[in-house]
Amino acid sequence: MAFLECRDLKRVFPGKFALSLSLEVKKGELLCLIGPSGSGKSTLLSLICGIDRPDSGRILIDGRDITDLEIRKRNIGMVFQDYSLFPSMNVGENIRYGMKETDRTEREQKTAELLDLVGLPGYEKRSVHELSGGEAQRIALARAIAARPDILLLDEPLSSLDAPLRRRLRTVIRQIHDDTGITMMYVTHDREEAFAVADRIVVMKGGRICACGDPESIYRRPSDLFTAFFTGDGSAIPMSYLTGSETDFVAFFRPEDIEIDARHSSVKYYTLKDAVVESCEFTGSLYIVRLSYKGSKILVHSDHKPSGQSVTLCIPRDRILEMKDDLQ
Repeated sequence: MAFLECRDLKRVFPGKFALSLSLEVKKGELLCLIGPSGSGKSTLLSLICGIDRPDSGRILIDGRDITDLEIRKRNIGMVFQDYSLFPSMNVGENIRYGMKETDRTEREQKTAELLDLVGLPGYEKRSVHELSGGEAQRIALARAIAARPDILLLDEPLSSLDAPLRRRLRTVIRQIHDDTGITMMYVTHDREEAFAVADRIVVMKGGRICACGDPESIYRRPSDLFTAFFTGDGSAIPMSYLTGSETDFVAFFRPEDIEIDARHSSVKYYTLKDAVVESCEFTGSLYIVRLSYKGSKILVHSDHKPSGQSVTLCIPRDRILEMKDDLQ
């Protein structure tokens, strides 16, 4: 049964944007929202936490209608990309700010437990001005959890950090989720980040939901070309290039599924002969090869460098997705 329900939620910004969707989130789930800028991800979080109000539709948490409740009565935690720590308070005071415990000893014990949880034990007396960006975001997470929210909303919490730190902290966030069991909704522009942390991913475009599913399904079996290209690299060519039969559909496939100059049975593989190599880049772990075939561009991730300028491509039939060309 759904823990969070958004029922026929609509928010219209005349001349700019309209959000219209229904969504359910299970208790204890970590749901990631991804999509291009302006797709409605942050707007949806604003409606759920009460910063904004919908024009129509209802929002329920555990069966309780919170649509018209004030922000402070919703019991929803929020973590932004800019940390939003109180500069006049030290780390411990920031964490204790929203605690429900009244006993001082209990509050201090809980603060220590939360600092252990986010990997910063002993930071109670630190000034927030002494914290690095990654440390500040961990403290922001600890403070949000301290209030024991029903749901924790995270709006691009790692976007201001450098790539190596983002990779480390996404692991921390996933571990915090697993340790606490808090229901989380996580907005990110980084698809790799979403795949790494999410139980389920929602892809948004133009204020609507395009796709929803577990990370592997979203990547391996996208429902449309927009979702396919937004969630990872790939190529789309006319299906007729593979089958020889005229059709309005295109064949989509991922670059890691293609082999160059391999010999395979035609029963299991499609073959594209005389594909032209346009460029080849070595990244350390693989070669990124860009090719053209009958005017279509094809991207391949290969473990070896092509031997010539004209190559044969082998594509597993079970990795081909036949789709309508909805991007034109």
